[in-house]
Amino acid sequence: MDTAGIALLGLGPGNPDYLTREAWDLLNSTSEIFLRTRQHPVVTSLPTQLQISSFDELYERAGSFTEVYSQIVEQVLELGKRPAGIVYAVPGHPFVAEATGPEIARRARLEGIPVRVIEGLSFVEPTLSLLGLDPFPQLALVDALELAAMHVPPFPPSMPAIVAQIHSPAVATEVKLTLMSIFPDEHPV
Repeated sequence: MDTAGIALLGLGPGNPDYLTREAWDLLNSTSEIFLRTRQHPVVTSLPTQLQISSFDELYERAGSFTEVYSQIVEQVLELGKRPAGIVYAVPGHPFVAEATGPEIARRARLEGIPVRVIEGLSFVEPTLSLLGLDPFPQLALVDALELAAMHVPPFPPSMPAIVAQIHSPAVATEVKLTLMSIFPDEHPV
């Protein structure tokens, strides 16, 4: 398959059954893929012909997520200039709770590099199903790192909220402290 430019591929929330047909077709028709991280359950189910590279080493070397994501964006843009282009895959959807996808697309457009987005189911839909929750008329989707840095949550207490990206006990603690500024200790989470 011709992947000239950059193909931003969403790997879904982790269950290989949730890969889109378009994603599966691309995975079976390309020989090389670059993963933001191998730390995703679907990686073990990827087609065996794929040469798989990842950016995991950047997480170990960089001082912050901002630095990691900046380096990933630069490398993906450079690889996207190759005649063969690049298939860059991320957990979930390339534009939902994903720092690199939107920035790669924005910068690629400025640099004249073709971009193709292969949709992936985000974590949001399975979470809504699990909770039996309809996101309409209101649902707050909040990044844990941003919430942890605030004094009060950016949504009213009557609104349901999904807090994404709680990746460590330290972040969970900071989120809890922010939520406690408007919610009682006994509030169900």
